[in-house]
Amino acid sequence: MSDRQNGGIAGMNILITSIGNKVNLVKYFRRALFNEGTGMLFGSDIDPLVPTRSFLDRLLCSPPSDSPLFPEWLVEQVKSHQVRLIIPSRDEDLPQLARLKKLLHADYHCRVMVAEPDVIDICLDKSRFYYWCARHGFAYPEVLEKEQVKQQDLPLFVKPKTGSGSRYVYPVQSWQQWQDVKQDLGDDFLVQRFVSGQEYTLDVFVGQAGKVLSVVPRARLKTQHGESVHSRVELDQQLIKLATQLAEQLNLVGHNTIQCFKQQGEVLFSEVNARFGGGFTLGVEAGADTPRYLLREQKSLAPLNDHLSLQDGLEMRRIHKDLFYAAKKSKVFCFDLDGTICSENCPYEQAQPMPLIVEKINLLFQQGHTIIIATARGAASQTCWRELTEKQLNEWGVQYHELITSKPYADVYIDNKALDVLEFI
Repeated sequence: MSDRQNGGIAGMNILITSIGNKVNLVKYFRRALFNEGTGMLFGSDIDPLVPTRSFLDRLLCSPPSDSPLFPEWLVEQVKSHQVRLIIPSRDEDLPQLARLKKLLHADYHCRVMVAEPDVIDICLDKSRFYYWCARHGFAYPEVLEKEQVKQQDLPLFVKPKTGSGSRYVYPVQSWQQWQDVKQDLGDDFLVQRFVSGQEYTLDVFVGQAGKVLSVVPRARLKTQHGESVHSRVELDQQLIKLATQLAEQLNLVGHNTIQCFKQQGEVLFSEVNARFGGGFTLGVEAGADTPRYLLREQKSLAPLNDHLSLQDGLEMRRIHKDLFYAAKKSKVFCFDLDGTICSENCPYEQAQPMPLIVEKINLLFQQGHTIIIATARGAASQTCWRELTEKQLNEWGVQYHELITSKPYADVYIDNKALDVLEFI
């Protein structure tokens, strides 16, 4: 069994819990590993057939996070796979991870990206979060006692105190509708005045020192099932200032998504998800690469400053994507070089190979497929990098048939047969 199969490869081994169908989360952490060194990417889930299993180095089947078996299971995974960073992706995982974080850091040097248990309790219970906001001077949608609701209070908004997404969340428009609804409302629901302002998701990254390093406000232009499918970066300084204050006073950790409304110039905070949200990719593409920030912090490297020039107005539309696999005895594979086989955003002489990609290319080569490497190195500067490139490919142990250095430079390459490298692996 190789070091990679055994989970013992040198580098930053990462575990993302409750991985489900969160392919983008895997892809962006994979990209961070490309840019900040080697390491393995693990995902855990109770379902052994989750869609993301094809994009991970290994899927680890776990007991439910609220099971008494989970703590011992997690400690064993961290120990045996040398996991150094744990990323939660589901609210239900947060309480257990918060209780385990000190043990895992002290005994196994594994950092768990979760706030302290008392902070998580506030984030998971919207009523507690509103009380916290009231004590600390942050505005929030007005909460009404159901027995005191009057007709002039309409329209209303009803939602559970715990949970995320849009399940059991609905507006109440008429007095008759309220009469029908209130009979079934238990103490686990909140009744609020309806807020008609623009809704925002704020991607907030808090560094190890407890200071906010980046805030990316995303206007939620269209949502489905509680998740934004069309959003736009709006660098509203009022939102950024208030989100920074809230995150630091609440003692959040790492990447968080804060939900709020802006109505008539007032910012009303509605909830905090102390984890990555589904639309985090827009913040990363706008310039705040928080997966990469986490890796650099873990390695005690200086923070990046790319968040100081965020791209205002960048929009994102989320779509589904189908992948197809077909068996064929012999194929021709054409690979890009920088950012695919080796690291990018560095001088060519300092590029480092991506072991997993090299391993897969060599396997295809050994299976009889034709391997072509096409690079645009020197296309813009008219500098010939063939000698250095051939030397690097030889040192990295890449097996190939042809190297093409006449690939033209472009900002975007369009190819109907292209496959994203982060999906290929």
